[in-house]
Amino acid sequence: MEPPSGPSRRDVLRRWEELEWWSCAYCDASFGPMVVAEVDHVTPLARGGVHEWSNLAPACASCNRAKADRDMSDWLHVLAGQLHTEREVTATERNLLPARHVHTPDTQVTKK
Repeated sequence: MEPPSGPSRRDVLRRWEELEWWSCAYCDASFGPMVVAEVDHVTPLARGGVHEWSNLAPACASCNRAKADRDMSDWLHVLAGQLHTEREVTATERNLLPARHVHTPDTQVTKK
């Protein structure tokens, strides 16, 4: 498979940083040492998506892996199935303990 034409990963990440879009588009996890930014194709290349700005979104590794090659409607169903309280606890922990937070949307977060 040929690499997609369009912006490089470095250009995409630099542009998002300039726009201060520095959190996961899907779970809002802030990027930093423990949560690495990845470039997600909103409509996956495997499903006919293109590698251009309008089809790219910042995602954490956990969301990017979980989304895989799902189309957006399937992915939104997965996200909707997560407990709201779990997402709220995750966001709270991220704000209180940013250096120790590891974002994993497919595991349950328990408060200690």
